[in-house]
Amino acid sequence: MNVTDRTLYLSSAGAPPVHAVFHVAEGRARQHVGIVFCAPFGWDEVCSYRSRREWAQRLAADGYPSIRPSYPSTGDSAGAPRDPDRLGAWTSAVAQAASWLRTETGVARVVAIGMSIGGLIAYRAVATGAPIDDLVLWGTPARGRSWVRELTAFSKLELASFFDGIEPPDELDPGELEAGGFLLSEETVRALSALDLTELPLPDAASRRALLLDRDGIAVDHRLAEHLERSGVDVEIGAGAGYAAMTSHPQQARAPLSVIRRVASWLEHAPNTPAAEPGDHAGVHDTDTARIELPGGHVIETPIFLDQHFGRLAAVLSEPADGPVPAVGGLCVVLLNAGAVRRIGPNRMWVEAARRWAAAGVPTLRLDVEGLGDADGDPTPYAADAGLYVPQLVPQVIAALDELEARGTASRFVVGGLCAGAYWSLYAALDDVRVSAALMINPRALVWDPALLPARDLRKLFSAQVSLSKIRKQMSGPRVRAIAHYVLTRPTRSVARRRAAKLDDHAIVERLRRSGKRALFVFAENEPLQDELATSGELAALERMPNVRIEYIRVRDHTLRPCRIQRDAHELLDRALERELQGLIQIAASE
Repeated sequence: MNVTDRTLYLSSAGAPPVHAVFHVAEGRARQHVGIVFCAPFGWDEVCSYRSRREWAQRLAADGYPSIRPSYPSTGDSAGAPRDPDRLGAWTSAVAQAASWLRTETGVARVVAIGMSIGGLIAYRAVATGAPIDDLVLWGTPARGRSWVRELTAFSKLELASFFDGIEPPDELDPGELEAGGFLLSEETVRALSALDLTELPLPDAASRRALLLDRDGIAVDHRLAEHLERSGVDVEIGAGAGYAAMTSHPQQARAPLSVIRRVASWLEHAPNTPAAEPGDHAGVHDTDTARIELPGGHVIETPIFLDQHFGRLAAVLSEPADGPVPAVGGLCVVLLNAGAVRRIGPNRMWVEAARRWAAAGVPTLRLDVEGLGDADGDPTPYAADAGLYVPQLVPQVIAALDELEARGTASRFVVGGLCAGAYWSLYAALDDVRVSAALMINPRALVWDPALLPARDLRKLFSAQVSLSKIRKQMSGPRVRAIAHYVLTRPTRSVARRRAAKLDDHAIVERLRRSGKRALFVFAENEPLQDELATSGELAALERMPNVRIEYIRVRDHTLRPCRIQRDAHELLDRALERELQGLIQIAASE
């Protein structure tokens, strides 16, 4: 799809900036209707990001200008989870996006597409006067407490698996809720639990339309449907297959094509007049950069795009608001995708780290490589893990370093990531003289081998620590078939080839030693690479190197979802960056 996207920040009356992506409509046949996407929360939001981008691009290609805002304290928007009145801020962000869209494009009617809690926020925005005319509510309950109960149940199951056999860390503050790696404060939980859409009348209800979609066969909330119908809203109810597929995992997530077609058909019958007078919404402003207020100061964030043969890479650069601190010596940190998670990093950790480091004087870039986040490329290129470990992704990282150097941002770099991002970090450090250090959390491999994953799965099947029930949950059909193929073809994998694989790991370890590049390896519990390096003796070799540090975090989760564990990881990364800065100071003193 050849659709023009624009990244911007919205603000109104001094409110913190809201990050948004605007998809410009192609043609003018249907431009009387504009679309605001209201995302789900947390892990669902992360997994569905690429699908929602594809959906918005499809709508824009059909003539519907569309905008995707990130709620405050989520994504690339300003704010932190414990900031006050998050429900009010989220509602205001949706209203700002709708106001800006109406003013910018001149559409007569605005439709909000809300998914799960996004539907609650969209409805609340309409009820409180946002210039939104119609609603698409997918899997939206009438009461916020229904959503909170569902999230709480998920959280309990999740935390039990993270600390199975391990003493759990400190508890959260009373009333707080964490799920999927994301935090809701006690105030936010209370506000959402008290929210009942049936108690919020919609102004000019008789002029509005609503499309209510079930969630993979889970029926539409009848209380919400009945309330809308009694209010005079023109209500349609339809099937909403594909929510689970859209939120399953960033690598496997698929755009909900049947729902996209159903909504497109419904949009074709939208009236060409607003439900009510839109009023004056000129107070919403857009900028190409954002000034983010932090407890320790301010930072400036700027979206950056890098042209490639397939389209563009996408990134956000955090810089000190008052210019670089001289002591940092031209250093910049580049944080890479955590597997297929977009540039915000695991559980939004990269946003938090980038802003903290920029406020301390170290510019930090959050990068989306090909096919991830807002970078161009195939919408779903990484269904198989091997796609994340192809040679062409490391040059994309180095292209980002070239851009930063050309901009005058830095000439020396620290590169970091989790999972595949850790792998790219290692090779960027080894391949580029400008990279002085690599920060690697839970790397899955030093050298990629197609047989790596089935071999690990086979060992897991015979591990006494893994129960049959866990195997059933974790082993998908493709993984079982991969194990079978590995077992059947294993005799053809000669002793020489298996020995060569170990030698490849040894060669990379030796290359790291000779380079003198500083490296931080962080491993959670049961990380397969750590076990393999320990067995081969390469872990001991790494531990003896003066330029390498190895740290351990006691949690059974690859992406460090528990909030307390995230804090531990932040501390390790901060110390690694501080060592790098101290090294620069010593170099400057000796010159």
